[in-house]
Amino acid sequence: MARSAPEKPAQNAPVLAFGSEIDRNRPVGGQIYEIVRLNIILENLKPLDAINEADLSRWFGVSRTPVREAYLRLIDDGLIEARYKVGTIIAQTDEARVKEGIIIRRALEREVVKLICDAGADLKSLDSIIALQSVAVSHNDHIEFFRRDEDFHAALATLAGIPSAWRLAHSVKSHTDRARIMLTANLPNRIHMAFEQHLEIIKALKARNAELSQALVSKHINSVFEALDNDVE
Repeated sequence: MARSAPEKPAQNAPVLAFGSEIDRNRPVGGQIYEIVRLNIILENLKPLDAINEADLSRWFGVSRTPVREAYLRLIDDGLIEARYKVGTIIAQTDEARVKEGIIIRRALEREVVKLICDAGADLKSLDSIIALQSVAVSHNDHIEFFRRDEDFHAALATLAGIPSAWRLAHSVKSHTDRARIMLTANLPNRIHMAFEQHLEIIKALKARNAELSQALVSKHINSVFEALDNDVE
C-alpha cells in the first residue's frame, strides 16, 4: 500500500525552503537537524520565528522522537531556544558564538592545510568544486556559493586525512555561518573575494608551502572578523 503524503503544518508554521525530503534509509534525526540548521543559517527561518516539534513532525511525516533529537542539537548549538509562556523560537545570532566558531575553525584548518602540504596530497578532487563555485560567483549567488564553500573546506579535511576536523568545525560554526550569510547578502563582492582566496590557497597547497598555506587560510577565515567590524562601523 502506498504511503500517504504527510500532513502539512498549520498556516503559520515554518516553511522550509531548503530541503524537506527525508531518506528513510539513514538516521532521520540527523537529517532533520541539518535541514532546519540550513534554513536558519540561510535566513529562511528568521530570529524570533516560532518553531515547534508538532509542526516539524507533520512537515517531515515522522514521529516526535527524531524531531526531539534534532531539537536538542539545535538548542545545544544556540540556534533555537525555549521561552517560558512563548514556546520555542529561532534564536538571534550570538556574537560570542560567532567569534568562538571563527577561532576554533581557524585552528583546525591551519592544521588541515599543513597536513595536505606535508603529504603532497593530490588536489584534483577540488577541481569540480572550484568550477561550481565559479558559476555561483558569476551569478552572484551567495547561497549557492555558501553551499559549495562548505564542500570545499570539507574536501580539504578529507585530503588531509582527518575528515572529522570539518565535522568538529561544523558543530561550532552555526552562528559564524549566520553572520557570513548576512554579510554576503549585503556585500556581493564578499563571495568574489572568498573565491579568489580559495584559488590562492590551492596554489600554495600545490607548491607544498605549508607556512603560506596556513597564513592564507587564517586570512580567509579572519576576513569574517574584519567584515563584521567594518559592518559595525
